[in-house]
Amino acid sequence: MKGEGEILVVHRLLDEQLLDSDGKRCGRVDDIELRGSPPRITAVLVGEGLYPRRLPKWLRGVARRLAGAERWGANALRVPWERVDRIDAALHLCCKAEELGLGEGDDPERWMVRRLPWN
Repeated sequence: MKGEGEILVVHRLLDEQLLDSDGKRCGRVDDIELRGSPPRITAVLVGEGLYPRRLPKWLRGVARRLAGAERWGANALRVPWERVDRIDAALHLCCKAEELGLGEGDDPERWMVRRLPWN
């Protein structure tokens, strides 16, 4: 993202909608990757199964059992922070969702087909 400045990371970024350069919804921010000292945002993580990591430690085991170990962040996608163009009501990316492997969850037909018993 261009420009520097302080933001309240957890309050501002988690669960925010991601929009690609065409304005297409392509997911929500499920986690944030921080590196360095002082910590800097290096990426936002998107994917099913990341949310339980934000739970208190005593609830994580229950969440793993409910969600299943195979879903525990296995499909997480990393969106480099440099790909974030701006933040307003959503996080706007400076590229298309397909370039990052995002947006498949917003296709209602794919969602229905994936849940058919023979798939």
